[in-house]
Amino acid sequence: MSVSVPSRVPSRRLRCAALALLLPIALAACYSVPAPEGPRAHVTVRVPAATLPGATYAWVDMPAQLQAEQDVRVQDPAFRAHLQAAFDEALAAKGYAPAGDPATADFIVAFRVGVRDVQEVSSVSGVRGEVDEREAGFECSGGSCSQLVTRSDDGLPVFKMKTAAAVEGGLLVEALEPRSVRVLWSAYNRGTIERDLSRDAGLEAVARDTLAALPAR
Repeated sequence: MSVSVPSRVPSRRLRCAALALLLPIALAACYSVPAPEGPRAHVTVRVPAATLPGATYAWVDMPAQLQAEQDVRVQDPAFRAHLQAAFDEALAAKGYAPAGDPATADFIVAFRVGVRDVQEVSSVSGVRGEVDEREAGFECSGGSCSQLVTRSDDGLPVFKMKTAAAVEGGLLVEALEPRSVRVLWSAYNRGTIERDLSRDAGLEAVARDTLAALPAR
């Protein structure tokens, strides 16, 4: 169950939340990082807490504001419902439950999620495969070998780089005090994810990892 965002939510806070989602994703498009063997993520607790004010919560609907949030893959109703259900499961494991009446919730929960396609670049390990005896003495070995350039089969210098398509995702979660809308706890989960989000693969693990540092009841 969700409730509307109170009209008194400071616009500055919403802008800060937008920047928190936008900046890491934008930076990922500017810098080359090693191509992953599989999905990977990193969770940063932005606002820590020792306790929360109670055991019941209600969801707050957050409208998409950034291009990454407007991607059809994360706007899909089935995906969003599955992600929220995954958070409900993770919250239940921490001792929390949805409030019967959202107006009486001890705290409210909001999340923002966005994705974008990126090209990741990494160096290719090793050098070309077959080396005859005449060339063996010229092969590079040891710590002085270039990590960027090797020789092709024609003996020409070529880059030892490869690119891989990936999906970069950002997920911002906040627990808020209902009346002041003060942030009680917040975490940001950023990383590469499954390209086919319709499979909902690993959403339970994503929710569990994102809320790992949330204080339990």
